[in-house]
Amino acid sequence: MRIAVLALFVLCLPPHFVSAGDTRSSYDVRLLGVPVGQLRLAAREDGARYAVTSTFATTGLARIVDASFGLSAQGSITADGLAPTSYDEQIDTGSRRSTAQLSYAGGVPRITGGTVAAKVASDPDALDPRAQTGSVDPLTALYGVLRDRPLPGLCDYSVIIFDGARRAALTMSGGRDEGGRVTCTGAYTRLAGFSASEMRRQSAYPFSITYSPVGDVMQPQTLTVHSGYGTAVLTRQ
Repeated sequence: MRIAVLALFVLCLPPHFVSAGDTRSSYDVRLLGVPVGQLRLAAREDGARYAVTSTFATTGLARIVDASFGLSAQGSITADGLAPTSYDEQIDTGSRRSTAQLSYAGGVPRITGGTVAAKVASDPDALDPRAQTGSVDPLTALYGVLRDRPLPGLCDYSVIIFDGARRAALTMSGGRDEGGRVTCTGAYTRLAGFSASEMRRQSAYPFSITYSPVGDVMQPQTLTVHSGYGTAVLTRQ
C-alpha cells in the first residue's frame, strides 16, 4: 500500500521553512509494537495555498534496514480539498532508491523527472498520466488525513492517488465519538499499476485514525494501518 508504505517508512525541515503560521508534527512509528522510525511533517497554509514536507528515518533496531524518505508537495486549497501543483519524492528502502517529480496543470499530473520517468517510458502498459485528472500525489493524500480538520465532515474524505506509476484510492468515512475524541475508519485500495503479486498479497489496507479537539479544530493523534506485515501505528509526539 502506498500510504501504508509512507506511514511505515515515510528529519527536520530547515529552520527557515517554519514561520508563525506554520505547523509541525512528529509521529512515532511502530510495527507489531516495535519502534521502527519517526515520521515528521511540516506544513504551511495561508488560506489559499499549502506546502508540506515529510521525512521518515528508521530508528533503533530498525536501522538495520536504514530506510529513509523525503517528500514534498505544494498546491492550492479549494472548496473541494487540496489540489497539488507539484510533488517531489526521494525514497531509499535500504536496497533500492527511487525518485519522482510531478507537476500539475488543470488537475492533470505530468511526470517531470526522477527514476519513475524512465520506468514509465519503457513500459508499454504504464498508466497514462493524462488519464489521471483530479488525482493527488501520495503526500497530499497523507497530509489530507494528518492535518488539523474541522469537526463537521471530519470523517468524510476521499481522494484518488497517482504517484507517476500507480493509481490507488484513499477513503475515510464513518466515525465514533468517545468523549470528544473521534475515530474515523477508512481504507487505502490499490487500483492499477501494481504487479499481479502485489495485488494478490493485499489490495486493500484498512486503517483508523483518532482525532482530539484542540481549540476549534480536530487534531490527529493516532493512525493505525493493518497490513500483511502486521499492524503499524503512528502516534503523535
